[in-house]
Amino acid sequence: MSAVAAALALIALADPFCSDVQRLTQAAREPFAFQSLREEDFKPMLLAHGCFPGGEGFFCQQSRLPAEITQKSVSTRIAACLRGAKIAVEKQPGSRPQTVVSADATRFEIEESGADGGRDGRILRIQVVADR
Repeated sequence: MSAVAAALALIALADPFCSDVQRLTQAAREPFAFQSLREEDFKPMLLAHGCFPGGEGFFCQQSRLPAEITQKSVSTRIAACLRGAKIAVEKQPGSRPQTVVSADATRFEIEESGADGGRDGRILRIQVVADR
């Protein structure tokens, strides 16, 4: 590992956002994905109001986003926390494109909707699931 890569890894470890991303990724590999985090009532802070267990993983949502929080900025930030992360844009028929960050058997599915002038402004949703 180069000195630059090692320094970036240390910065990621010191960042609470990256710490939450890495805990989610570790828990996705459990026999019952995310079970340990559910049991400790873990609320990762990937967005301002935190994330909550939902469905097969964790769900996060924030409306009235500040300009700097976008689908692209959040997916880039998540990917920076995970070694070997891949970012892809997926489009399902009849739905908005979502950005997927995948690494270590975990998928972070990120979708943005709404508009700055709308009642709720722009809305960002993150679904974290095990990718087995």
